[in-house]
Amino acid sequence: MTDNPSEVLDRGPQTLAEMAELSGERGHHDNPRRWDRLVDQWLADCRVLAETDEGRGAIAALLVDPRPTVRLWSAAAVLFWDADAARPVLAEIRDQPLTYDLHSITAKHTLIEFDAGTLDRDARLPGS
Repeated sequence: MTDNPSEVLDRGPQTLAEMAELSGERGHHDNPRRWDRLVDQWLADCRVLAETDEGRGAIAALLVDPRPTVRLWSAAAVLFWDADAARPVLAEIRDQPLTYDLHSITAKHTLIEFDAGTLDRDARLPGS
């Protein structure tokens, strides 16, 4: 895989779209190998995107995506440079466990770890 920023600008959102398709509205997936590959790809892409204003803007634009997986993972990334924008997105998912199920648990623990200073920007989200 390349770290070319223009390719990552295209690939990053596509990776999140594939993650959303796999996990659905409630965060369940039945293909752990594919999920792990997609998460690893997103984390690698996110590292590249977070290095530029354009990349950070591309991730932040995903905060309003209709798919909870996309909102959750993009908000977790945005926490590190704009917590005021990311926190309400994560709180909305966290506060609707009957709607978002596992996504809700992941959002809850993401916020807990971020607030404790233990969320690793390069690691998987808690519970994923």
